Amino acid sequence: VANEFDHAVRTIRELIRSRQLFLRAIMHELKTPIGKGRLVSEMIDDVKQKERLHRIFVRLNLLIDEFAKLEQITSKNFHLQIRPYSSAQLLQAGIDLLMIDNADEVITHNIEEEEIISADIELFPLALKNLIDNALKYSPDHHANILVERGVITISNKGEKLLRPIETYFAPFHTSKNGLGLGLYIVKSILDIHQMQLHYDYHDGKNHFLIELP
Repeated sequence: VANEFDHAVRTIRELIRSRQLFLRAIMHELKTPIGKGRLVSEMIDDVKQKERLHRIFVRLNLLIDEFAKLEQITSKNFHLQIRPYSSAQLLQAGIDLLMIDNADEVITHNIEEEEIISADIELFPLALKNLIDNALKYSPDHHANILVERGVITISNKGEKLLRPIETYFAPFHTSKNGLGLGLYIVKSILDIHQMQLHYDYHDGKNHFLIELP
């Protein structure tokens, strides 16, 4: 039994190491074509087309950075820089990561009570960004609502209730009718290291994702 246990531990460690090397290799290989693409886009005369391509490459670069942070989190290799920030600062940072022009039109936010939150300014907005992005993506009206109350940040949207318990969506690359997802896995990982909780509720035809602050 002891030998089988040791073998299982070694196998798990090798799988984790392989996954980390795989992610690092992908990130390294993608950086070069993205960088070259940005350089080539600067040669385009059409200003509107140039700006569009520039935003695409910036977005791709941000996605690579997200994968890098995810790899660091899962490998326990991320050093948190915890500082006090207002909820308004963190929300805006999360919205900025979405890189959408009409954020004021598709996102409604209401801060009933300003909170000072101890968080990492790189990671916590990333969790907010993923929740807001999901709300926009899976809502029939493509609108997200954010409410800040004492001790809780709620991100909600109109739409159908989740088919399975929320815990099943915390697995990396969970399968759904919309494909493979990392969003809630990233959110859960970030909130865990901030000692925060994520809850889900559904009522009045809306999905509500609640971040319980410590």
